[in-house]
Amino acid sequence: MAGAPIPDLRAPLGVRVMRAGKDYLGDKPSITSLAQLAEVRRTVAETKRKFAIMYSERLEVRAAVHAGDLVQQGQIGKVIQTVNLAPHRVGPGRPDWFWDKARYGGILTDIGSHQADQFLFYTGSKRAQVVASQTGNLNWKDKPKFEDFGDMVATGDGGTGYIRVDWFTPDGLPTWGDGRLFILGTEGYIELRKYVDIAGRPGGNHLLICDKKGVRYIDCSKVHLPFGPQFVADIVERTSVAQDQEQALLAAELVLTAQKNAKPPVLA
Repeated sequence: MAGAPIPDLRAPLGVRVMRAGKDYLGDKPSITSLAQLAEVRRTVAETKRKFAIMYSERLEVRAAVHAGDLVQQGQIGKVIQTVNLAPHRVGPGRPDWFWDKARYGGILTDIGSHQADQFLFYTGSKRAQVVASQTGNLNWKDKPKFEDFGDMVATGDGGTGYIRVDWFTPDGLPTWGDGRLFILGTEGYIELRKYVDIAGRPGGNHLLICDKKGVRYIDCSKVHLPFGPQFVADIVERTSVAQDQEQALLAAELVLTAQKNAKPPVLA
């Protein structure tokens, strides 16, 4: 079963689904509190069902998929750090719950979950912890329960990661956000312009790589997205090709911990 209700309702729905003997795929953030995370982990262990999370900024972005392939091929050596910049646009017509972090979990829990997933995936980290985090409302003073800025630093057994998320995409940008990912390896680096190359090439899914062979640009707009077929096969065959269960929940744990311990920015 797949579900995308208001974020704080997603984990309870997934728990009910697993206890009914089915696998679950929830939109991010599928878990909005550490208590929910504990219940999800307990239910996964007891039922042996899947609680998958749609981290679409990696699983459904063709450039991010291809970057994973290049990393696996060793094109940039061993990955030692990721840097994720993830601005979003508020836009019109947001529902009331959008402005209440008790419902969506806070900015790091919400947007940051994508970035924590990428940090773990590209560095290959199986264990990780939060070093520092900040969250705040810097511009929406009439929405006191909203957060428009957050950042965090994490370290794992495979590398380190910096994550910055915000709701400050200007109206002049022709898409909802200029998502950028930098992957630093021991023998090169990769930069992704996921959704727009400002004043540059049209469209999205831009990948730039610098390695031992030189510097080159790769258009990833036609890269195959494997998650859907892989996840269906995982359900049937009880495998974990599409998504590693422990890693998916560890990404949630990182942002929930960062959110809980976040300090306000100096400007807040």
